[in-house]
Amino acid sequence: MKNELNNNNMHHQSNEDDDELIRLVTSNADASSQYIVFRNGTNDLYAINVAKVEELIALKDVNIAKNSSSFALIEGVAKIRGDMVSVVVFDRWLGKSELGLDEYELIMMCNYGNHKIGLVIKNVLGVINIESKDFKDNSENDAKTAYVTDISIGGISGLCFVFDSDKMLMDIFPKIEHDEHTKTIQITLKKELNGKILHAEDSSVIRNAVKILYEHLGIEYEFFNNGQLLVDRLSTIEPEEVSLIITDIEMPIMDGLGLMNALKELPAWNNVPIVVNTNMANSSITNKAYSLGAQHIIHKLDLEELTDVIFKYAI
Repeated sequence: MKNELNNNNMHHQSNEDDDELIRLVTSNADASSQYIVFRNGTNDLYAINVAKVEELIALKDVNIAKNSSSFALIEGVAKIRGDMVSVVVFDRWLGKSELGLDEYELIMMCNYGNHKIGLVIKNVLGVINIESKDFKDNSENDAKTAYVTDISIGGISGLCFVFDSDKMLMDIFPKIEHDEHTKTIQITLKKELNGKILHAEDSSVIRNAVKILYEHLGIEYEFFNNGQLLVDRLSTIEPEEVSLIITDIEMPIMDGLGLMNALKELPAWNNVPIVVNTNMANSSITNKAYSLGAQHIIHKLDLEELTDVIFKYAI
């Protein structure tokens, strides 16, 4: 079934208000299933969760100090709302043909944990509600798009891709992965865990980074590509065999909030601590996660903090 546009949440830039700042106040987003739908230079449809976007800014209003290399992934830097932000042309990261910079309309200010990126995009169609069950994993077909779904928005219908923001972050700032790996090999085991960690995470980039940490510390673990797979595993393992459950929020089939909802319906598992590891923890999602039983919420790709949280909460 196609996902229909929620007109009450629609943000669209017309020619008349081309000079206006389009601001998205995501701190009050009431669901993890709200996505901004936008187009790239070839009019393909892409989506990003509203919790990862701070605002949309008219590109013509931003002064970009361009990178000296014409082959650089980062177009340049710009001072936006007092912050120096790396500006990236979305089509360039995708590896697709670019338009002239003046043919794009917007910069989408994205916040991934402690890292901000200004994504240059063609335009925005609106905000739509997409449930995790409607996503299909597309990572095997294209490493840069995590999911695909069928949508209808503003009279436009077609396939819409949710890009892999974790991979984008690593591609743009490869030093992050290097620094986290360097810190990982310096981390020491603080205590022996009584059981394994069950970890729901759909991003292969994050799984690979955390896998290095777990194996360095000798922690027994199992990864699951979505919340439903983890829930299914609970029928074949005893709670006493598990020290901690860690989950991402944004995943296909069943997201992290759905996973925590399912765990609340399983009394035998109520004493196993839950930690949320996500880059879309706005206040609404954070409050919801805590209400569903999360003990702690941390940003992705901070392996040192993840280690501290594991040893604090694991039983």
